[in-house]
Amino acid sequence: MAKKELRVALFLAWRSLVRGNRSSMLLNVLIISMVFTNMMFFPALMSGIGVDIKEQIVAYQTSNILIEPAKGDQYISDLDTTLAQVNGMPGVERATPHYQMGATLKFRGRLLGTTIHAIRPREEKYVSPLYTTMIAGSYLGDGDKGEAIIGELVAGSPNIPEEDEFNPSLGGVRVGDSILVEFGNGFQKEYRVKGIFRTGNFEMDNRVIVTWEDMEEVVGEPLDYAPYITVRVKPDYSETFVKNEILQYGLREKVQTTEDLLNKGIGRALASFSIIGLISMLVSLVIAIVVLFIVIMIKTLNNRRQIGILKAIGVEKSVIMHSYGLQVIILSLAGILVGFLFTGLIVVYMTYYPMVTPEFSATPYVTPLDLAFNGIILFAASVVSGYLPAWRVARENIQNVIRV
Repeated sequence: MAKKELRVALFLAWRSLVRGNRSSMLLNVLIISMVFTNMMFFPALMSGIGVDIKEQIVAYQTSNILIEPAKGDQYISDLDTTLAQVNGMPGVERATPHYQMGATLKFRGRLLGTTIHAIRPREEKYVSPLYTTMIAGSYLGDGDKGEAIIGELVAGSPNIPEEDEFNPSLGGVRVGDSILVEFGNGFQKEYRVKGIFRTGNFEMDNRVIVTWEDMEEVVGEPLDYAPYITVRVKPDYSETFVKNEILQYGLREKVQTTEDLLNKGIGRALASFSIIGLISMLVSLVIAIVVLFIVIMIKTLNNRRQIGILKAIGVEKSVIMHSYGLQVIILSLAGILVGFLFTGLIVVYMTYYPMVTPEFSATPYVTPLDLAFNGIILFAASVVSGYLPAWRVARENIQNVIRV
């Protein structure tokens, strides 16, 4: 289409919108914006759940890299030497060991089976943000003995009867209370609760944590071995790079990145989230095409007499068709921009008030690429659904159009 014809088509489109029914125009913009928001929200929420699960696993369970015993071994032996080797490698922020033992907790007539985890508190600060999640009391210090920090779900609430609890707990432990712990090896010890933490991670908030020195007393010997080591990677390095460095150094233990673990563990669940989000986007797109087609078709049919007059005075069919197509383009651009605004407001709101479940807290995860991709798809669908009815009416016989 020539430049002059395009200007005429744009003029007709703009005049039609300005002089037309404003309520109808605003409704069309609102429809497009809500369709765009719907296309963005559910997939973004699914992505947000996946991101949150991964971040929680990295923060509180495995860090960026998990080192486990070699095949056939129960523990990583010669622990201090192994830690010194890993901590000296490029890209490693800190590597720290973990030890765990099953135990039964006893508090005011309640029994709770759980796992006691031992850490080196000062080194753990470099690997996990656990020390920032204390909601009562304080974090452990190196060398603390007879003291423990417990998850919120272990502590429980005194206001909920035991038979009504969703998650078994000790029924309302507070900082300063003493808990009797009977370990799996028969060792018994009373621990004072030094602090209570809440991470939002279901598994982590069911843990009881003591110091490495305390666990050595329970085991009855120095712990120069561990069931696993977590490694925090420096921001400027990739997990894969550090993993390869560790393997090239000749470490015989099993080394896995977070991605390796997710692919084996919850990778399928995260992939299912992506599929659900994609299906939601496609359904929203189909709805958008149908709704826009109906709206534009009704608008075009109502203006058939006007189209006939334009054809009668010599306006080209292509100009008429493009004038209606440009109306749709203007409406779709306005709707998509408003959709950007709605999506942004929802993301901001849910950042401060996320959807919280016992397993995770979900905040929509939206990237500029997601916004651009969905905007382009909806724009293309709008143009197609707008041009089809305009093309159909513009090619009809003048007499038939005016006679309507």
